[in-house]
Amino acid sequence: MFVKIYSYHVKSGKEQEYLKIQEETEKIYSRFLDKKALHLQGMTDKTKWLEIHIYNNEDIYKDTIQIIDQQPEITVLFKRFREVITSFEEISEENYHLVDLRANRKQDGD
Repeated sequence: MFVKIYSYHVKSGKEQEYLKIQEETEKIYSRFLDKKALHLQGMTDKTKWLEIHIYNNEDIYKDTIQIIDQQPEITVLFKRFREVITSFEEISEENYHLVDLRANRKQDGD
């Protein structure tokens, strides 16, 4: 599985707008991709957020994200997103491959 993690800060008082943007974005993504998304808010710093997206396959993600990015609604939502975060420059984006320890145990026992 392919995992993307984003980190950024949402302006204080803009949390509900942020969540509405994320809900609308998820509806668009779900038309094209099968994925799971988690949105985590910091406990000590309530402005800090993490987005964790889990995709079945990196190649499918790469092929499909181009189509998603061409959707007019995504452009509007991204503009709204930029308005609720504190700084576009501070967004971090990282990519991972999920390691399933249970799957590894099964393979080792075979």
